[in-house]
Amino acid sequence: MKEEFKISERKHELLISAVEGYIENASPITSEKVQKALFKNLSSATLRNELSALEEMGFLKQLHTSSGRIPTTKAYRYYVNNIIQNNALDSNVIDEIKDKFVTRSAFLSDMLTNIAKSINQITNFPTYVRIKSFNDLTVQGINIIPLITGQGLILFQTNAGIINNTIELSPDVTEEICKDASKYLTTNLYNKKITDIIENIDYYNEMFKKQIKFYQDLFVAVTGILKQFAEERSSKLISSNTTKLLSEPEYKDVNEVKKLVKLIENEKEIKEIIENIDDNSSNDVVFTIGDENLNEKYSDYSIINTNYHIGNGVVASVSVLGPERMNYAKIASALKYISDELSKYNKEK
Repeated sequence: MKEEFKISERKHELLISAVEGYIENASPITSEKVQKALFKNLSSATLRNELSALEEMGFLKQLHTSSGRIPTTKAYRYYVNNIIQNNALDSNVIDEIKDKFVTRSAFLSDMLTNIAKSINQITNFPTYVRIKSFNDLTVQGINIIPLITGQGLILFQTNAGIINNTIELSPDVTEEICKDASKYLTTNLYNKKITDIIENIDYYNEMFKKQIKFYQDLFVAVTGILKQFAEERSSKLISSNTTKLLSEPEYKDVNEVKKLVKLIENEKEIKEIIENIDDNSSNDVVFTIGDENLNEKYSDYSIINTNYHIGNGVVASVSVLGPERMNYAKIASALKYISDELSKYNKEK
């Protein structure tokens, strides 16, 4: 891609304009359209030559001999590298998402679901949120609340949010016992990493044997909840409504609709695609565009991804899946805004 740095200023402006125009209206690029939109002082012949040159450089392609041109994966990558990642967030997108993004739920699962729904409402594209790592999740507190059903609600406070579940309580367990047990477990597990607790369960079991038996039984129940959460949530994808996506021009063809629906419903493949995204990138938002997907079946799609960090670790990823012709600037702004808000929220707690 070295030739990208040699592209002339006029070709640069032409390419950016062409990509943005195609993103907006899905209409093939012609010399007449770009002349009307940007280069009124240049002749159609000159612009045709420039478009031909961009085609030879691999930035544009023709679907048919007599048709206009459309951007290639290389063009979208050029657009992303030169425009989006060097610019501030889109203020219009920020204003729009502020009205929709409600993340003040303390429950981790609810917060992640709300993120997916908020992004989907802004982008109209399928959005996936998944917990990726427990390495930086630490215990901040444990509360056991007896319920009238005879069960106990366990609120497991972490530095990223609350993990909650219920357990069965013995009939002789009073509210006072639950309070004492909550205090005891919090004292002994405070600021411990979840991964360390699970890995050292035998050590804690031995320690709790010397205390009231209920404490040990409760610890076993708590670690069971953590194990279940780690197994289920670490691989679970939360997808929000995809109906609006079908209104995009790419899906007028019934075969493309079937392909899209099959992809969205295949959680395993979605997970594999997202896992191939480079989490080590220094960029806040990472783009995997068209042909850059390792799975050739999905070379018509792009994924935009950001991560939710605690300290130096990645706790969750937020990914938007859509056609290669997607509004990269708008989606990147929405993802970056939410990532920043989550970081602020974590620091405020």
